[in-house]
Amino acid sequence: MRCSGLLILGLVLNVAHHLETRDQSEEVIIEISPNITAVLGEDMYLSCRYVGERELERADWYRHINSKAKSKGLERIKKRGPFSRADFSGPDSLNNLTLKMNVHSVDLEGEYICQFETEERIVSDSTFVTVVAQPDIQILVSAETINSTRYQSVSCSAIGGRPTPQISWLVKGLPVSDQPFTVNMTETVHSNGTSTLRSILRFPTHLQDEDSVSCEVQHPTLPSPKLTTVRVETYARPNVSIKAEVVQQGGNDFWVVSCISSGGKPDTDISLALDIDEELQRENDTDSDTQKSSVYLLATAYEGHNVTCMFDHPKFTHRESRALTLPFFYFSGVHLLELGINSGQSLELQEGQREILISLQVTGNVPRYNVTCKKDDGLLPEDIQLVDSSLTVHGPVEPHHAGLYECVVTYHHLKSVLQFNVTVKIQVILPVPPTIQVDVRTEHRHKLIECSAADAVPAANMSWLLPEGVSEVSWFNFTSRNGSHSVRGSLLLPACLPWELTAECMINHPAFEKPENRSIKLPLCARPNITVNSSTEWKGNEKYTKVDCSADSVEAAITWHVGNNVSHVMETKVQTDGLVLARSSVHFLSSLYAGQNLTCMVEHPSLKAPEKRTIHIPVHTAPLLSVSVMRQQDSHLWVAVCDCRGEDVGTNLTWILPESAKGQTSLQSEHEGRAMKVRLTYQFPLARHEGQNLTCVYQFEHGITEKLSVHVPRYFISTVRVLNHTTPLKSRYGGKPLAQRLTLEEKHQHQKILLQIVGNVPQFELNCKRSDGSFVPMEGLAMVFQSELTKKDEGMYTCRASFYHHVAAVNIQVEFMSQDTQTALVSMVGISSGLALLSILIVTLWVCCKVKSRTKYKKQESLSALTTLMQEPGSPEVKKPAVTEADSNKEYAQLVSYSIVIDVKSTV
Repeated sequence: MRCSGLLILGLVLNVAHHLETRDQSEEVIIEISPNITAVLGEDMYLSCRYVGERELERADWYRHINSKAKSKGLERIKKRGPFSRADFSGPDSLNNLTLKMNVHSVDLEGEYICQFETEERIVSDSTFVTVVAQPDIQILVSAETINSTRYQSVSCSAIGGRPTPQISWLVKGLPVSDQPFTVNMTETVHSNGTSTLRSILRFPTHLQDEDSVSCEVQHPTLPSPKLTTVRVETYARPNVSIKAEVVQQGGNDFWVVSCISSGGKPDTDISLALDIDEELQRENDTDSDTQKSSVYLLATAYEGHNVTCMFDHPKFTHRESRALTLPFFYFSGVHLLELGINSGQSLELQEGQREILISLQVTGNVPRYNVTCKKDDGLLPEDIQLVDSSLTVHGPVEPHHAGLYECVVTYHHLKSVLQFNVTVKIQVILPVPPTIQVDVRTEHRHKLIECSAADAVPAANMSWLLPEGVSEVSWFNFTSRNGSHSVRGSLLLPACLPWELTAECMINHPAFEKPENRSIKLPLCARPNITVNSSTEWKGNEKYTKVDCSADSVEAAITWHVGNNVSHVMETKVQTDGLVLARSSVHFLSSLYAGQNLTCMVEHPSLKAPEKRTIHIPVHTAPLLSVSVMRQQDSHLWVAVCDCRGEDVGTNLTWILPESAKGQTSLQSEHEGRAMKVRLTYQFPLARHEGQNLTCVYQFEHGITEKLSVHVPRYFISTVRVLNHTTPLKSRYGGKPLAQRLTLEEKHQHQKILLQIVGNVPQFELNCKRSDGSFVPMEGLAMVFQSELTKKDEGMYTCRASFYHHVAAVNIQVEFMSQDTQTALVSMVGISSGLALLSILIVTLWVCCKVKSRTKYKKQESLSALTTLMQEPGSPEVKKPAVTEADSNKEYAQLVSYSIVIDVKSTV
């Protein structure tokens, strides 16, 4: 009984412990990544973290092993510390077993277990890794011909995929049908766990109208199906026709029958047949996408024959044919056309007509024909010509042109005849008076006078009447139109005459009772307008002058003279432009004729004596260059001025400045008679170029340069001195003076403090002000106190002298003292000084007595102590740091008492 109770108690405790362990195990104390799909060749992460509160003693990764070589079990893939496999990277900590794994093989697929071990128990969790591989897609097109039928095959391969990809085909965006397409699918498994799927789409080319097909591959590694499109060969249905035309070769006419196929792909098989059994010689021609097969048939031998073209093409379900029948040739008639109007079988012409065209209209289907014509069974008149199928009467029409004309049209064995009668109507001609007109114009140094008598019947007679002794050139032109006649007379005279001249044109005509005349009056030639212009240029280092002399008239003779002699060295060119201008130019070295007069002499028929124009050749002087530097009024800038004056001066002036210099420059030029003045200015602050040289450069046109420099003075203001009796006011922390102490007498008027400026500035600005900033009246270099001085006038004064950026200043401590105070102070100073001198004398005598009783070493020590005494008037403990000038105004009030300290050093 007792043993049964203990057994029941143990059972109850075991169940309770089991329930407690179960409750604890159900707690989420491990966070592990869910099932993972990894891509072959890429990196993946196995994430596992312990989030419980117990302290870990051990943490490991395991994976299930399930292969034929090993029994199912667990393999530890990591140990504490360095990893046992190179496939995995290290974890962050014992609580975080996150691993980075390179998926280089499909063998890494499987279940991975993350295990953590504490002092009390072991907890674990697992995840499954699936390895996939993205396939490489390749597509290839090939073709073959079987039994005259062309087939195409498109191969689409998905190489190295895991799991096996899916391949489908699309044509025009739709899945392929069974006809006319066939699909063959093969799969190859590789040793690395991947596989290759290959799909081949095959079809006859002539049944496929689309020029492209698409391969669609689906796989888990692809976010969407991958579509690859490739172009394939297609056939196009051709347009076929037959055509016949006549050509001439070797004097014979041939039918050229052509079988034409255009726009087809591939080429069309063309054959040609006649309705008779005869071997034909063909000519084939291919131009771009057009095929042509032609035969030549003698036109007269194949009239009425049938010709058939037959076309074979993969796009045709059966052979196509085109046929035509060659026509029989015939003449249907010949008709008469005169000036384009059908006039029947008779034609009436008007006497005197010219250029009459009589055309024959031949109807029929012959390719060409020959025409022969005759008159009254004889030849045609000489002034009637047969050209092609037209008769031309050049005229004028006369009575002998009337008669019976016959024209025969033939083509091989065909013939057609046309007869027509021509009559000539006699016309009475009445005289028509001419229209008379006279015109004058200038041409090539001559006056051309034209007199015309136009539209007259019959033609008018014309002649010229001129004064005796005038030589002329004249001619006459005759023209006819529509039975009327015109005559034009031309008279050529010199353009410039030294006297007035009247020319008459005389016209005779049956319509005039007496001859008509027209007169033209030519005036005396105008005097020429003469102008002379000159210019200069530099060639190398030499100056040349060019002078142009022009006269606005023809017949002007121009010569050149220098002094009283004709220059034979100069090159003279005369240029003329009708009646507009006669010009002569001379070009010479300026130095050859410097200072001389050059004369242009013009001779002209209108001038009684030659006219002269003179130009002076100046003596060349070099330009004068000058530079200066100066202050500018009402401006803080200085200005450097560079002047260049002379003849033929250009504007090529420049300042040579330092690279960092930036200033304002300006260029001005003006003429002073024949000379020219150019000024280049440069504005700058004095501080920029003080003490430097500024150089101005003039560049001559012929390459020579001239330079001139100017020095910018260097100024300074070293100090501002006080000429009144002063004492230095020093800082008690150092020996540097803070100000000059000056004592003025109280209750005195018009007291002055005299100042002196030490420096080399030409002028300066001087002002003095109190410590509160108010200014003190100045008289020249003196600070003036006009009224009686009071206590409020005591204090620190600052006097400042300035010249541009140069500045110097002095601080003056002004104090007042009455006459009684001054006397008492002098007495006290005298007594103090006497007592001090007496004390020094006693100490000196005592030291001298002690010196005799000391050894040489002690003697040197006492002398060193005495020397120290004499060099250090103050104790080192009371020395203060030096007071700057900026603090002088704060310290000067404390420096009103002095003391004499005597420090006697002794070894006794």
